[in-house]
Amino acid sequence: MSQKHFNLGTVFGTALPDTIERKPSKKSEFINLQMNVAGRRCGSVRAFCRVWNSDRFEPLLDQIADRPHERLFLKGFFGQFWDDRNISYATYTIYHWEVRDGDPRAAFILKGDVDVISKTTTGHRMLMNMQREGQDAERLELWMQDEKFLDTPEPGQLIEVKGYLRQEQPEDDFGGSSGPVRSYVEELRIL
Repeated sequence: MSQKHFNLGTVFGTALPDTIERKPSKKSEFINLQMNVAGRRCGSVRAFCRVWNSDRFEPLLDQIADRPHERLFLKGFFGQFWDDRNISYATYTIYHWEVRDGDPRAAFILKGDVDVISKTTTGHRMLMNMQREGQDAERLELWMQDEKFLDTPEPGQLIEVKGYLRQEQPEDDFGGSSGPVRSYVEELRIL
């Protein structure tokens, strides 16, 4: 079952050094950091990232200290967590990083099963179940704007989606952005 599911998250942006936190855990130390991915495509957005194991994050910390404004590319897994008000927040668990220029963005490619899909005023809110090998199943909240899709998936269907962490309206005619930051589907394929 887990082989049909897939999870990839990528972040292009600049690190926000004042957000870096070192954290101990039972297995290994990790860092939390935020990446500035604000731009025309996503609006005013920060991506929350976590990097495990000092052999991965120590070189990253050195890079950020030496050149804090350098553009970085981070690759890992996309995930979400819910707060006590039932609002979901996107996170990226990073396993690879490199210095690379690119348009700022926080993206994801996911393959999983549709659990629930409901109509909203501007499109659909979808809950998707996904399971990586050796991990607990995750339930992800994704948003779809109606004007982008001909077909709406149904519960139980296996789908592949590509999208961005962005504001509802990333850039208006005046260069502003509005709406909450959510995980918006840009491409959808029913498998």
